[in-house]
This record gives sequence, structure tokens and C-alpha cells, in this order.
Amino acid sequence: MIARAVTRQLAQLFSILLIFGLLATARAADTAPGSAGLDMALPAGERAVKVIAFRAAGDAPRPAALILHGAGGFDRRISAYRAYAAAVATAGIDAYLVYYYSAAGGGVFKTRYPAWARLVGDLAEHLRSEKASNGKVGLIGFSNGGILATGAVVLDPKINAAVVYYGTEPWPLKDTVRRYPPLLILHGDADAVIAVEAGLQLAENARALGTSVDLVVYPDEVHGFGSNLESKNGADALARTLSFLKKELAK
Repeated sequence: MIARAVTRQLAQLFSILLIFGLLATARAADTAPGSAGLDMALPAGERAVKVIAFRAAGDAPRPAALILHGAGGFDRRISAYRAYAAAVATAGIDAYLVYYYSAAGGGVFKTRYPAWARLVGDLAEHLRSEKASNGKVGLIGFSNGGILATGAVVLDPKINAAVVYYGTEPWPLKDTVRRYPPLLILHGDADAVIAVEAGLQLAENARALGTSVDLVVYPDEVHGFGSNLESKNGADALARTLSFLKKELAK
């Protein structure tokens, strides 16, 4: 048993060191001209949506990940989110920071939620149709973005996987939830904004529908740790995210 525990600890340490290596590579690439992410607009039914795109290297078909911000948007910690997206791209997955707020901003989350969930589905459909796509799209959502991700996958069953950082079930939707794609749920048990019970409930209900769920609860961790890639838990969560998405989106 001691040997197995040591092996697990070494594996966790290796994962964290690997992520720091990916971040270092991403930051080095980020200093090259034109590689810091491309500001662009992607089409959706309601309107064109601003994104910052980080392309994976090479010309081979690859999956894509739509990254959905929390209530405060990306710009408060844009350097951290750029580093996060660049690490996803370095792992071979095209990454898009999605500015899903409309001109009304985020103060209308409940009323605008169904439209935003459909918008995410439209973006996923567009990315699946691109020449460089392998036909697979995943979502990574933080806080409100995690709640949005669970609704988007309910409305669009073609989305292949979702990573939910401190999110919940899609409570603003009136639609009955009948399925989820594979989920990775990441939550801190000291979260005072969205209590860990919400993540546990999401995992329980998804499993009851036959969904494959990976649930990771970080002891003593608070809300918002996912964008802090310099921290142990932030780096570990990113490592788990990349491993999960590579497994689910390469099938």
C-alpha cells in the first residue's frame, strides 16, 4: 500500500511538472510575433461572437475547445486566461476564449442564458465544420461559464465533453436534462460563491443519467482557483483538464 501511495504521489507530481513545462512552452511561444492569440469573430445564429483563438501546431485534423468565462469576464485576468488557452493549444487542441456576453453584459444571466447556450452550440457547430477539425468539440467553463457549459451540452448533444470549474446544473433552462457528455467537475470545498454541494449534485445527477463523470474536490480551495496556474491546485486542475479532453476528443 505504501508503494502504491508513493506511485500516486509521483504521478501527481509528474502531472504538475508537465503542466509547468507546457506553460513555459506556451509563454515562450506567446512572445513570438502573431502567436499571442488571434482576435476574431465566429458566426452564430444570433450574432457574430468575439473570440481570441489559439491554434494548435501543425495541419493535422484536431479537436477544439471553447473556453467560457465567469461573471467578471476574461479581461480582469486576461494574461492568466491567455496562458491557459495557450497551454490547451500546446496540448494539440485549438482553444477559443469566448466573449459570450452581449451588449447587455452579464447582469442578465438568467434571462439571457438560453440564448447564450444556443450561441455556444452554434460556435461548436461552426468549428466542427472547419477543415482543420477532427469533428470533436469540448467546453471548458469557469463559474457562470461552467453553468453555461452544462446548458449548452443539453441543447447540443454533438458537444463531446465538458469541463466544469465550480459550476452547477443548468438551472436557468426549462428543458429537462436527459443526458450529458462525459464531464470533468472541479470544485473547491471552501468555495463561498458556488458551494461545493452544487458540484456534488451535478455529479450525482449526471451519473444517474449514465454519464461518465470525473469529480475532483480540492480541500480548503476557494472560488476562482482555476485561472491561477501558478498555484498547485490550478496547475493540477489544468493537467486533469488536458488529460480528460485529449482522451475524450481524440476518440
